[in-house]
Amino acid sequence: MSEVKVSICVPTYNNPEDVSRLLESIARQTYKDYEVCISDDSTDDKIEKIVDSYKDSMTICYVHNKERLGHIFNWNAALKLGSGEYIKIMFSDDWFTFDDSLQKLVDMLDDNPDADLAFSSSRQVVLDVENASNLEHLSDKKLTESYDREVSSEYIDSLKKDYRYLFISNQIGAPSVTLYRRQSQLALFDPKSNWASDVFWYMEIMSANPKFVNSYEPLVSIGIHQDQYTESFGIRDERIYQDYRYMYQKYGLDASEDCRRHFTKEYLVKWNKGIKECGELNIPFSMFIGARTRECMISAKCFIQNKVRKFMKRM
Repeated sequence: MSEVKVSICVPTYNNPEDVSRLLESIARQTYKDYEVCISDDSTDDKIEKIVDSYKDSMTICYVHNKERLGHIFNWNAALKLGSGEYIKIMFSDDWFTFDDSLQKLVDMLDDNPDADLAFSSSRQVVLDVENASNLEHLSDKKLTESYDREVSSEYIDSLKKDYRYLFISNQIGAPSVTLYRRQSQLALFDPKSNWASDVFWYMEIMSANPKFVNSYEPLVSIGIHQDQYTESFGIRDERIYQDYRYMYQKYGLDASEDCRRHFTKEYLVKWNKGIKECGELNIPFSMFIGARTRECMISAKCFIQNKVRKFMKRM
């Protein structure tokens, strides 16, 4: 048996203000049976000094990497430091929303021993509202300081029926909203993944055990800013396509009719892939042509509507 119940695993990189905010939110938690495991990729000792100031108030395992590991490798390094029964990944720019957030997450797994994954809704906090319009992946270009991103009950129902629905939609969101029950083999982020690294991690956990439990409360706050990993990807970045292509093959998603149709519509067509790609991915040519035809019709309709709208304005 592990000595602590929860390992809060935190990868960090040159963001001492964020780390201070996160550690303060951890210190306020009513639940105390935890350790904090930090893998630091920073180029200076600013985070180390902050960590030292908290060592008297919580159990901290801190490693300052001699050479920078990089995003996903540093995430995995933080996970590997954890010894707890439950694993709580926390990206360093996120934090607990409420003082009892960790308690509620732990209770979810304690009360549902057949589930290995617990997650909550989240509070999205835009850290630089004035420049929010520059964020590529901010939903609806929200310019408010914060808003709650709630997992829909319809999504939960779909995920319970088939965990592969993760491929079609990721309403779980950022990994910081999760708590994971450690098994004999620790679930790590796939080092080959990029944009969809969080979905790969969820697929890894749920392909082994699809049972989960969730809360609709925003127990975790997610910091939204321009230095986020996702902001390094363009809207039609080829790496996004390759990520979902790899996931589609790794988890045998061609066995799901819904996943085949989704991949055809949202990736093959929108990334302008051809017939050769259909053959390699076991996607029927008729499905591809149907999806491309519908996409062309939608584009033509939008073009005509815009032309009519401009013409009416000149009348």
